[in-house]
Amino acid sequence: MSMRGKSWVWQYAKRIENKAYCNLCNEDDNNEFSCPGGTTGSLGRHLTTIYGLMVNAVINKEQPRTHDEQQPENDSDEVMDIDETNKEINLEKNGRSRKRKRRTNIHYQNTNNGNNARSCSKDRCELINKALAKMIAVNQLPLSFCSSNGFHDFMSVVEPNYKPCKEEAITTRLKILSSNIEELIKKDLQDASSICCTTDCWTSISQESYITVFAHVIDSKWCAKSYTLTTHEMDKRHTAENLSEQLINTFGKWDITNKILAIVTDNAKNITNAIPLISPEIYSVKCAAHSLQLAVNCVLKNENIVNIIKQCNKIVGHFKHSTLAKTSLEEKQELLGLTKTTLLQSCKTRWNSIYLMMERLVLNRCAIFNVLADRTITSQSMAQKLEIKEHEWLFIESLIQFLKPIYVTTNIFCTENNSSISMIRPLLKQIIEKHLMQCHENEDTIVQTLKQTLASEIKRRFSLEWDSTESVLLEQIASFLDPRFKDLDHEVLSNHEAIRSKIKQIINQNNYLEPNEITTASQEQQNKHRSDLEYIFGINNEENDLTKEFQNYLAEPQLRFTLDPLEWWKTRYSKYPTIGKLAKKYMAITATSVSAERCFSTAGNIVTRKRASLSPENVNLRVFLHQNKPLTI
Repeated sequence: MSMRGKSWVWQYAKRIENKAYCNLCNEDDNNEFSCPGGTTGSLGRHLTTIYGLMVNAVINKEQPRTHDEQQPENDSDEVMDIDETNKEINLEKNGRSRKRKRRTNIHYQNTNNGNNARSCSKDRCELINKALAKMIAVNQLPLSFCSSNGFHDFMSVVEPNYKPCKEEAITTRLKILSSNIEELIKKDLQDASSICCTTDCWTSISQESYITVFAHVIDSKWCAKSYTLTTHEMDKRHTAENLSEQLINTFGKWDITNKILAIVTDNAKNITNAIPLISPEIYSVKCAAHSLQLAVNCVLKNENIVNIIKQCNKIVGHFKHSTLAKTSLEEKQELLGLTKTTLLQSCKTRWNSIYLMMERLVLNRCAIFNVLADRTITSQSMAQKLEIKEHEWLFIESLIQFLKPIYVTTNIFCTENNSSISMIRPLLKQIIEKHLMQCHENEDTIVQTLKQTLASEIKRRFSLEWDSTESVLLEQIASFLDPRFKDLDHEVLSNHEAIRSKIKQIINQNNYLEPNEITTASQEQQNKHRSDLEYIFGINNEENDLTKEFQNYLAEPQLRFTLDPLEWWKTRYSKYPTIGKLAKKYMAITATSVSAERCFSTAGNIVTRKRASLSPENVNLRVFLHQNKPLTI
């Protein structure tokens, strides 16, 4: 039964049992408030925040005023007028009209301290909704964010008259945003002369398997660009046939099948066998970082290394699980003038984590020793279990020195903006010749054996012991086209001519003029005035002669390793157009599939425990938007 209390709020609301209903809100608004025992706190805050009503609101029921009388001189006031015929009130709040059924004239004072609240027009609401959709996409927020209390409270301050849209409406805007980005990517892919793709499979927290595909190109401005194309659920077995079928469907959807030059994958047999099933013309490239990982893993199986890794993990585990030990370590670091850093645990699937763990332990050796020697912190028995003897510390330091070149090379391979396959052979040759084959004075014999083992593994996995009787490798072609390595100093001298001849053969067998360039060239040829001598001797094509272009390119000094090869080509493309077109194709091939690895982190932030039931369609949508976020800005 409806009741009216004594509080001022009941002039604008009705009460039914322990619920209050605001008369000023639309019927579809959330106008229900809890009022156990007649409490009015939540309803009062609602009326003050949304409609600017105050406790000292003036209610005039006796004499209706004229419109002029109702309008106060202060612009910050708000007026409610009765339409007696329709028994409605017109709420004029800062220029925005809203009609409600009421029977009284109400005049109240605005609480905005003299500042008019801006009305939220339809266009502005849509602008906010689009910005909200972008924020959800870029920051990997759940759709429920737009209906959360925190967001509503925030918007009530920023834009009080804004009404957040529902999750379905945000999803619609996300799909529109996705379509717009897709069109931008398609245009760039169609303009590219060739495309390199990378792909990998991953499993979500809900144990659903997905395959993600990426495209890498060098655009007309000689900028390397990477795009995430699709994330598709793999509900079938990961056989070569099923993987190739999925990749073919993806390439067909994006209309890029005929433009793909190479696909970079890890070393798994199923995916490497899938590439030839797509097309025999597509190169299958194994991820350099993964291949290097497998080579290092062979070395880490050495019993001496296995034992020392176990001991290192014990120490790190002790400080990870003991708050007292961790706090004491920080105190010792401060006393010794060391940077406060935590110890790192190794991961079996990431060899570089072993390197980082050992490096961090050596840096904090003195602090660790002081903590283990303090009997108020570490017991005698525990200290003995965790002790690393002097000769073991020396062995760890030797391992760090041995693994550092591999660690640095892996980081170079994994950089997003400079990871062309042109670097693979030059870098690995340097590692072998200047690091693995060099023996230091008093070097541990075990480490010397490990160096030899690693060198053999790298040579085998990367085909470094190549001779001219074999087919020229894709990496060798790319190295010649990279101005940092074009002199092929990393190759045996007798192999130089074979590599250059192969590149000339590729150029002669293929037309590297773009369609628009072909049309322009033919028109210029037809329109060019030819003299009688030109008719007899033929037009002088010396500047376009491939041999001359090759000679000039070889005469160029090699670019410094620290400089950007794409910037070099950008300024010299007009000078070496034929070789440049080839460079744009082959230097777009990435050395690793690290983009897929980074995508796993993105997917892990999207398909969380709270969002484990996301449909494959929404997973694809959210991953696509976040991975291509530079295009959403």
